[in-house]
Amino acid sequence: MLYIVSCVVRPMKNIKLLISVFKAPCEPIGNWIVPVSAGAALYNKTDPVVLLRDDSGNHISNRNPGYCELTVQYWAWKNLDCDVCGLMHRRRYFDFSEDTVMDAQSKKKNIKPYRIFDEPTNRILQKINVNDNAVAALTEKYQVIAAAGENIFTSVRNYYHKKDQQEFDDMSLITQIIAEQYPQYLEAAQRYLNGTYSYFCNMFIMEKTLFDHYSQWLFGIIEEYERRKPKEFFYPREQGKIAERLFGIYMTHIVNDTDIPWAEIPRAHFARIDGATPHNMSFNKIMYHLLPPGSLRKRMVSAFLA
Repeated sequence: MLYIVSCVVRPMKNIKLLISVFKAPCEPIGNWIVPVSAGAALYNKTDPVVLLRDDSGNHISNRNPGYCELTVQYWAWKNLDCDVCGLMHRRRYFDFSEDTVMDAQSKKKNIKPYRIFDEPTNRILQKINVNDNAVAALTEKYQVIAAAGENIFTSVRNYYHKKDQQEFDDMSLITQIIAEQYPQYLEAAQRYLNGTYSYFCNMFIMEKTLFDHYSQWLFGIIEEYERRKPKEFFYPREQGKIAERLFGIYMTHIVNDTDIPWAEIPRAHFARIDGATPHNMSFNKIMYHLLPPGSLRKRMVSAFLA
């Protein structure tokens, strides 16, 4: 007698983990980790571009000086058809190493928010497990994957205004807009901005439906923020920095107010990539070892300099 055993074969997800690249060559890693030229609408003819660029279809590529990697996010939101979408940077990748995942079951797990390497060579990419299989494994288990947050030993609100020396209360305006347009996020906004756990870099991986929802939420708030803020108080790269704080609010809402499966994993920073800003200590190996992120030493120095 012939027995026919039926089984359900789960279709392979279409994943796009994008590397935001500004005027530089960059190669894909596997099939799913692909570079996109950011701000390509502003390039000269001689500037190097990669196969994908953020100035096709529906885009805001020409706003890159203020929006930074957000022009790639906007392009992906409006033009990419996929199941999972994420964002990294040429100088900052996710670190997919084993035993570096923090989720709802391991909230107290102590992981360093990032490590510093020289360059993303094949050996380093192997070390931090950047490959299609690692991405697929995480996206099977989690709907949202964020770059690990960091204890900054002062409130997110205070850090933002001191770090960028603002003469306008940006965070109060953001909170006001959220209260008016998305009141269900107001508690998360207050919790995040008054807390000391900060998300940096606009790096995340989400199921595309969530990616689209987050993008609609994010760009809607930024558009209203731009409309209301006096123009004389705008500063360079502003929208990109505002988005870091908005992602923190969105992620805080997911963690505390939903049952969406989430995880946080560290970043890998590359110190020798062109364009690393000298004053950014997250690329400085000496300072990283002297004052490791989240350490008591860094807390004491931060308190002394406050």
